[in-house]
Amino acid sequence: MKQRLVLVLIAAVVLAVAGVVGWRLRNDPSGNSLGQNAYQHTAAILAIGPRPAGSQGLAKVRGYVKQELEKSGWSVKEQAFKRNTLKGEVEFVNVRARFAPKGTDAWAAVPEGILCAHIDSKDIPGMEFLGADDAASACAAIVEIGRHLASQKPEQAGKLELVFFDGEEGFSDSITTIDGLFGSREYAGVWRSQPKKPRFGILLDMIGHTNLRISLPVDSPEFLKNHVLAAATQEDVKKHFSVSDFTITDDHVPLNQVGIPTIDVIGDFSNFNWWHNQKGGKDDLSVISAESLDKSMRVTIRTLDRLFDKDQ
Repeated sequence: MKQRLVLVLIAAVVLAVAGVVGWRLRNDPSGNSLGQNAYQHTAAILAIGPRPAGSQGLAKVRGYVKQELEKSGWSVKEQAFKRNTLKGEVEFVNVRARFAPKGTDAWAAVPEGILCAHIDSKDIPGMEFLGADDAASACAAIVEIGRHLASQKPEQAGKLELVFFDGEEGFSDSITTIDGLFGSREYAGVWRSQPKKPRFGILLDMIGHTNLRISLPVDSPEFLKNHVLAAATQEDVKKHFSVSDFTITDDHVPLNQVGIPTIDVIGDFSNFNWWHNQKGGKDDLSVISAESLDKSMRVTIRTLDRLFDKDQ
């Protein structure tokens, strides 16, 4: 009887391990989890150094992102523009990517959705600010989600545009009507007068920190908020997701203003001692968790599944 019980327990463990391995292999043939791959991308971005708007560091990060996306079959182009800022004239460059089978024009049709993040780090005088979670981790997550979708869900990939906004970080202490959100404002202008627009946007920001805490803005479009929270429940990570009682000024705002409903999936930065290094912490690789990245990315992918499923 004891021997039979031991055999049953062993079989159960084998099945459980096989299930976990199977999930990981479905997400990445190498056996790495999505979060582990995104962690490696985050480390590669941070190894370049600070990347404020107009810097050589940011140009190198753009090159890295472009290279990784093109390896996965995405068509990448840059949206360059100049603006007068508190530091004089600065050239900003957004990175845009779409996916289409070879021989077809990825840029011919309007995408159904936008998945985006800001690619720059804040320029803080007298400080080497790396911006690991703000927002290298989100850029890394989108690069990895792009690879995953191209490999596993090419139909979904073909319905998305990936955007990496330059100049989210302003040159003053806070975002104002003339300082910050430079890239998302420029990008939103592309859609302002278009009769057909993407039907949703998902902005990722500060999604890879240890002890993950995501706080959706209270004024998030209702249908997107419901999809994100439902996806978090389906992925069994709902305890890490909540709705704040305040609004947030971030790159989703210009998109909402031109008629593209967009949700900001953002960490609860009010409780982070490393946010802009204001309380002595450092926003470097030490605050990043592959497990947290994995949770945030699985919720994002599940949210996309729900948004592209007409029955949801």
